[in-house]
Amino acid sequence: MSRLSFPLFLITLVFSPLAFGSVETWSIGIVELLVFSSLIFCFFKDNGRERRDFLHVPGIVPLLLLPSYIFLQLIPLPADIVNFLAPKIYEAYAPVLDLQETKAWIPLTINQKSTLLEFIRISCYAGFYILTVQLLSQKDKLTRTVHIVGFMAITIAFFAILQKFTSPDAIYWFRPAPEGSYPGGPFVYRNHYAGFMELVFPLVLALFFYYRPRFDENLSFRVRVAAFFSAPGSNLYFVLGFGVVLILSSVFINLSRGGTIAINLGLFLFLAMLTRKRKQSAKLLFLCTVGGVFLAVSWMGWDPILARFNATVTETGGIEDGRLMIWQDCAPIIRDFLFTGSGFATFIHIFPSYSTIPTNMLFDHAHNDYIELLTDGGLIGFGLVAWFVLAVLKNGFKMLGRRRDYYSILLLIAGITAICSILFHSLTDFNMHNGANGLYFFFICGLLVSAGNTRLHYRTRSTLLRTSSPKLRLICLSALPLLLLTIALQGGIIKGKKELLQAEKVYVTPQLSEKLFAQQHATIDRAISYDPLEGYYSYYKGSLHSSQLISDAANDEYLKASLKDPFEGAYLQRLALSLPIESSAKTTKLMAEGYLRSQNKEKLVFTWVEWLLQENRTEEAAQALQQGIGQFPGLASKLPPVLLGNGFSREAIVSILPEKISAWIHLGKFAEKMGRVGDAEYFRLHALDFLEKEEKIRPSHFNQIYKFYKKQKREDEAADILRRGIVHLPNYSPFHIYLGDYYKKKDIPYRAMEEYQQALLLEPGNLNTQRRIRRLQNR
Repeated sequence: MSRLSFPLFLITLVFSPLAFGSVETWSIGIVELLVFSSLIFCFFKDNGRERRDFLHVPGIVPLLLLPSYIFLQLIPLPADIVNFLAPKIYEAYAPVLDLQETKAWIPLTINQKSTLLEFIRISCYAGFYILTVQLLSQKDKLTRTVHIVGFMAITIAFFAILQKFTSPDAIYWFRPAPEGSYPGGPFVYRNHYAGFMELVFPLVLALFFYYRPRFDENLSFRVRVAAFFSAPGSNLYFVLGFGVVLILSSVFINLSRGGTIAINLGLFLFLAMLTRKRKQSAKLLFLCTVGGVFLAVSWMGWDPILARFNATVTETGGIEDGRLMIWQDCAPIIRDFLFTGSGFATFIHIFPSYSTIPTNMLFDHAHNDYIELLTDGGLIGFGLVAWFVLAVLKNGFKMLGRRRDYYSILLLIAGITAICSILFHSLTDFNMHNGANGLYFFFICGLLVSAGNTRLHYRTRSTLLRTSSPKLRLICLSALPLLLLTIALQGGIIKGKKELLQAEKVYVTPQLSEKLFAQQHATIDRAISYDPLEGYYSYYKGSLHSSQLISDAANDEYLKASLKDPFEGAYLQRLALSLPIESSAKTTKLMAEGYLRSQNKEKLVFTWVEWLLQENRTEEAAQALQQGIGQFPGLASKLPPVLLGNGFSREAIVSILPEKISAWIHLGKFAEKMGRVGDAEYFRLHALDFLEKEEKIRPSHFNQIYKFYKKQKREDEAADILRRGIVHLPNYSPFHIYLGDYYKKKDIPYRAMEEYQQALLLEPGNLNTQRRIRRLQNR
């Protein structure tokens, strides 16, 4: 076996969590390269000859079938065959296929690029599991790996706590966390940090118990205490005990609800299994651990933790969590793609078409690994994953019953505990889709097998695992083409993005010179060559042709983009607009389907409406606007140009506008700028009809129409608005002052004095009001 394999293995374990959880293209790409390289080196001796003793790996059949099934999803098939195997996937491509004379072959996934990336990722994890079983079949490598991972976990927990209190919004104190994220340690998402700790915490706990000093129970308490502190290795025991408390505390203060519950369940499960196996009590150690965590968290403060959990419960005792709405919307996806799924890693593409959540937020995961596995992989994918996990756990429990070595028992319990903890947390999160956590899950599976089969004291073989067939070794040597594929794909993605950034520096208009157009085409062609499965590059090239008024070429590129990503609404709508006039029915279908499938429907509402208006379908446009505003209230601020510039009747506008004062005022202001004084008055005035629906009535609600009437020199109507304002805001002194000025101008001094005096009562120190009163008295 090459000496390079094990160092690369350890580097992977250290790098993956520290590289921001390995969620970015560069970091997960490096992890994949390290794993495939280590796997290749694993099967060769230093002199280049093949290694002979490849070990049997529990669960190898489902482990190999899973990436094979994902690869099958990638293979383009005749459209009729896809229609037979997965009708809903065919329906996804159908609007585009209907535009072709000869239907293109399509894959069993709605997004080839996403599924290909997932194929490499899952293959990487499968390889790492095999690698773990092979390498850790030797005692020294097993113990060294466990110690490195355990002490790394303690170090990360320490810095996570430090970072939480000194730099909560910047990872490593220098990299700002993405907007809306809640980082934990080196992870962008606190729940993923908790998930990582759930996987490694049991290893630290196992080491803690293993290095516990032991002595004769018949000795006196004083002698035992002295022996405890003077025993060899007691310092290491204290460090590990401190690490246990540190890891638990870090999960608490990072406010991951699912992580807090899962890691505590893991602690209870570990102690319960250890007590049952060794027939000895761990109550004292358990109480010390819980007490240490309680004191640590108490010192840091319990209020944020309690507030985080209370946020889930409503006043009536019900559970309120956005995840529940996502899960409900996933049920139709599972039903429609029951057997094959929509394609691995395609949740972000398929979910918008089924979402009923009134928001423009992008949901890239289901926040439940089981549900997402069903939506993406169907029953086939779910069954293969379940088969593998159960095979590993079965082997772990079987060996736990057989082994007598204390170190092996502790590691077996740690492995089972870690797997159960993360499986529980996966009910409410997507830890398996985090690069580092997915890798560590398969590492723990491999460690569980190794801990149960590696002999710590042996004369003949170092492991109880039997030698496998040479065919399996050849299968695992497929790491070489996977390594090359990773370089091509991940490197191509990075290069493609670089070319796109270069292209987007130029603002494309029809007035652009031919030379600049040629440069733009050359740049985007390079991006397509680097990353041929990315739909946006074809879409961008289509936009270049459209700016040059080359309709056929633009249509071809929009068609390519839509085939690469049929659930990107912008591609479908742009394809629709590029169709000839005689294809009105197909255009209508594509425009509607594009809006339905869009990941960000808010951006496409007006594109859809403008096309309906071009087709003189005003009533449908009004309905589309009404539905869009109902789902995305923020669109109301963009309504005025559409409503007033496209011939909508006042009745239609009233039916479209939301019952919010701000929307009506905004429309009134826009109408005034257009010189439509009648409309300006109508919408400004009728904005006050919705006062009762406002959470807080503000002076500005009345000031806007008051100032409008003043500008129009309609003093009586302005005074009526002031009176309405005083009814709703009697303690707002400026309204009394303005009304006093009105009465003074109308030569009704006693009424003016009443209003000024009322204003002075509300603001006794107002010098302007005092001057008004004096002037009125001196008349």
